[in-house]
Amino acid sequence: MSATATIRKPLGIRATPEEHELITKAAQREHRSVNSFVLRAALQAAEVQTPVKPRRTREEIKAILRAAREAVQAANPTNRDLLAELVAERREAAARGE
Repeated sequence: MSATATIRKPLGIRATPEEHELITKAAQREHRSVNSFVLRAALQAAEVQTPVKPRRTREEIKAILRAAREAVQAANPTNRDLLAELVAERREAAARGE
């Protein structure tokens, strides 16, 4: 095998008879083999996928958490225990039969 030879790897897919027929007819309309048609469609779909977001650094995560804490403190300046208040409200409503 020469150094410039292209190595091809098989892609195995399984389709229902209905899916196979639909794909076969579409490939025939484009005068392509089923393999060529499916590979082209798969490559087109893969190329338009949005790239994966890079992972955030530890410093970025700390900055996000700091901003979130500041937003919570701004919304709750007296530092009320909102969870305890919610639980108390629910217990009162349950006692009233609501």
